[in-house]
Amino acid sequence: MSSAAPGDDTSGLRVEILTTPEQLTPLADRWSVMLREAVDHDALFFQSYAWIHHVAIMRHQQNTSSFRQHVAAVWRGTDLVCIWPLGLFHGTGAWLARSLDDPFGQFAGAVFAAGAPVNACIAAVLRNLKTVADAIQLEAVVEGSALNAALTKCGAQKAAASQAVVIDLRPYPTIQAFAQTVNGKTRKNMRNLTNRLRRAHNIEHFVTAETAAVEPLVNATFASRVEGLSRYGRTSAAFQDPAFRTLVSGLAQAHDLKLLGFHLQAGDVPISSQWGFVHQDRYYAYMSAMNEDYAEFSPGRLHLGMVIDVCFEHDIRVIELMPPPADYKLAWSETTKTLNTLVLPLSLRGRAALGVANVIMPALRRFSRTLPEGLRRTIVRRLNRN
Repeated sequence: MSSAAPGDDTSGLRVEILTTPEQLTPLADRWSVMLREAVDHDALFFQSYAWIHHVAIMRHQQNTSSFRQHVAAVWRGTDLVCIWPLGLFHGTGAWLARSLDDPFGQFAGAVFAAGAPVNACIAAVLRNLKTVADAIQLEAVVEGSALNAALTKCGAQKAAASQAVVIDLRPYPTIQAFAQTVNGKTRKNMRNLTNRLRRAHNIEHFVTAETAAVEPLVNATFASRVEGLSRYGRTSAAFQDPAFRTLVSGLAQAHDLKLLGFHLQAGDVPISSQWGFVHQDRYYAYMSAMNEDYAEFSPGRLHLGMVIDVCFEHDIRVIELMPPPADYKLAWSETTKTLNTLVLPLSLRGRAALGVANVIMPALRRFSRTLPEGLRRTIVRRLNRN
């Protein structure tokens, strides 16, 4: 199955597997230094110590037999050269190696020291995985990243791809200069919608990073998303996981995670909300929700414009809008990054499991879209029961 690619000498590398949250803590400082190098890709929040540690603690508290923490630390002598945050997940009769934060993270990746032998590090970890896993399935690997290249070199195949929208404000001296890059018709529509909304309602926009205010906003947005998914007969892997609510509800209290929340209101009535993470001068827009009673005003699109203004004012110059590339995001930026699902069987059982995950299950999802709306909504409500 997999093996080190030609020329990738792993002889000087030692792979240490960290299986508990406590084992991550001694590496926190070195982890943070490596993260600033951004060797893999440029949006590494979901590989940060703070995020991975929070997810690892939640997973440990869940204590399910279908998950094992499997964070790989690669050493060259006394130098830490790579951290690859992985977990082993049991399903469809096999153990799959996936990103530790799957399905909650948005960008998969690994953390490398400057000058690290990237391909050899990944090959060394793959050699270890062959002893404990049946296959590897990594969602949302950034195309063009070091991890994407190394896994491909070691035989991984692309099973699917998606797009994430990015707003890069760094080239623009003023927010007005950025606004000029937005389609003229879109700008006019936004002005008209904003004027209509302000004439009809007393609008206020709240921005907060205070724990006491962010925590209820996080929970309210989560509840609104669950309700919206059920209303439209939709679901997602994250919302199907009972641990997602636990993960989200603990974020505001998590050590070293910097949350930023936005809340657009008409009087006391919420119109649109959004929250996410700030990390190394980037805002990661993690979750949003809107009040359907105000749909005529395109509140998600209008609110995103306000979020962009606030980010610029606070010197947050890159906004990661995550997948999917929804219309309300593309109205503000047509810049996207490709995210690949990479798979690599490590055994015959793993090959069968990957077939179920990447062929049979997508076919079932396509079939579900042909079901009557009422039946589809009933099924989704069961899936989103958490």
